[in-house]
Amino acid sequence: MRLPTLALAAALVAAAAAAQDAPPTAEPPAKAEPPATGLSDLQQTVEGLQDQAPPAEPPAEPVPEPETPAPPAEPAPEPETPAPEAQPQPAAPPAAPARLAEPLTRAQRGELEAAAVRGRLLSAIARAGRVATQDMLARVSDPDGAGISGWIAEPEGNGVAVTFYADSDAGPTTVYRANILGGRVQGREVHLAGDRPRLNPIQARMAAARAATAGLDHQVCGGTDFNALVVPPAAPDGPIDVYQISPQSARGRFPVGGHYKTIIAADGSVAATRSFTNACIDATVAEPAAGAQPEPIALTHLLDPLPTEIHVFLSIWTGRPLVVVAGDPQRLFAVTPERIAEIPR
Repeated sequence: MRLPTLALAAALVAAAAAAQDAPPTAEPPAKAEPPATGLSDLQQTVEGLQDQAPPAEPPAEPVPEPETPAPPAEPAPEPETPAPEAQPQPAAPPAAPARLAEPLTRAQRGELEAAAVRGRLLSAIARAGRVATQDMLARVSDPDGAGISGWIAEPEGNGVAVTFYADSDAGPTTVYRANILGGRVQGREVHLAGDRPRLNPIQARMAAARAATAGLDHQVCGGTDFNALVVPPAAPDGPIDVYQISPQSARGRFPVGGHYKTIIAADGSVAATRSFTNACIDATVAEPAAGAQPEPIALTHLLDPLPTEIHVFLSIWTGRPLVVVAGDPQRLFAVTPERIAEIPR
């Protein structure tokens, strides 16, 4: 689903809420059924008839002919019972108003700020990885022959250091390492032969965390392999977060689903893992017309009450702001590379 502007998105949600608040239309009263017809209520009666005449009696003195008795008076009709008056029906109770979300708490605002910071970090890791990969392929003609099994990225000075490593009996060793600053390679080291530098303990933990997610039962959307983004630990023995990002299936199509976060404990075990959607979803993003503002991408997020770092990452990746509906009661959020803000309803 796509929306032209954030203001229109808010108007659509407000209209939907108003429609939910309106009381249901009363149904017209049912028509009275016509009276039943037929002969089931009629009874046929037969007078008793005698086949023999009564015996003759001796003649009696003539008696004056009795006066014809007056026909019996018909019984007075019973007064009709008046039909009971219709009792007034109680009015239907008004529909309950839609439940509105409470204002965001300080803790929730903190979650949104942390999600924006993490989303920008993921984007910086992915961007540095792309730049370093292009430079590495120009200097390592046979990455498989060199034994490269993965890469990690760490902050270094004002830039990001990207290390491509190979596995060995003594642990992972450096094959290629570059410092990326401003989207460009500022310096590099290439070790194709001889003794290769071993990764330091934190780098080795990051490489092991990346390898630990490779065997998880996660479904990639839009390609055959995930792009693994490994976040350096906050402390030498702290947990390491690994994000598995589904790649693009085609130019202009971005996977909204198929992204996972896995937390690797200090002992190398999987402490927790999660998906950010229930299914594979693609967003088609067309190039905006010259001079036109890019239209936002509208999403409904079901698995969290608030937008996540993946929404910020997607906003940077697609170059579009996002309008995200999340929570119960539903809230409307604007997501950009800089921040996540609730849109008042």
